[in-house]
Amino acid sequence: MKTQRIFLFLLINLINGCSAEEHIKFENIPINGNVDAFAKELSILGFSEPQLTEKNQIRFKGVFLDKNCEICIFGTSKSQTAYKVRVNLPAEVQDSLESTFVKIQMLYTSKYGIGTNKYKKHRVAERFLFNEPKRIRHLSAGDYTRYKTDSGEITIEVQEGYISITYLDRLNDEIRKKEMEESKPVSELYMLNDSIPPKK
Repeated sequence: MKTQRIFLFLLINLINGCSAEEHIKFENIPINGNVDAFAKELSILGFSEPQLTEKNQIRFKGVFLDKNCEICIFGTSKSQTAYKVRVNLPAEVQDSLESTFVKIQMLYTSKYGIGTNKYKKHRVAERFLFNEPKRIRHLSAGDYTRYKTDSGEITIEVQEGYISITYLDRLNDEIRKKEMEESKPVSELYMLNDSIPPKK
């Protein structure tokens, strides 16, 4: 009888543990809760100069991946729930940018597995004697690698002269989408449903 109770207790804990949905973490802090509370956690870690730059967005300066970066926290429109963190690395020349992108890819691949890549352009390497031309990757703005996890996704993206890394929390992004739907005007909702509003 006692073993059955222990087994039942362990089974319930296992089920609860598997069903508990986690939030993606940035610097070991779950991206969750109020934007201001999340910003306070980052301040404790040493990120400084928090500034409210736009509605629902707080910007910091700090060191990330051994580089002085700009870090932006994004919150949902109604509940001010933190749902996304974007890191803007410092500007670099093209060769350095490509090297940094590959290093970050390797680091994140070791943590999260193989990501999904999207490259817009390739360039043809010079032809050597009888060798056929070889196509090689040439990074340009918009190229990215995305890592999907159960709790969200991380995107390393090439911008104009710098690289950004975005952490998107899956659960809180759903809250953002729901709040956006709720705040749409009635006329837009009719258009979405392909129905005509009743005449008055």
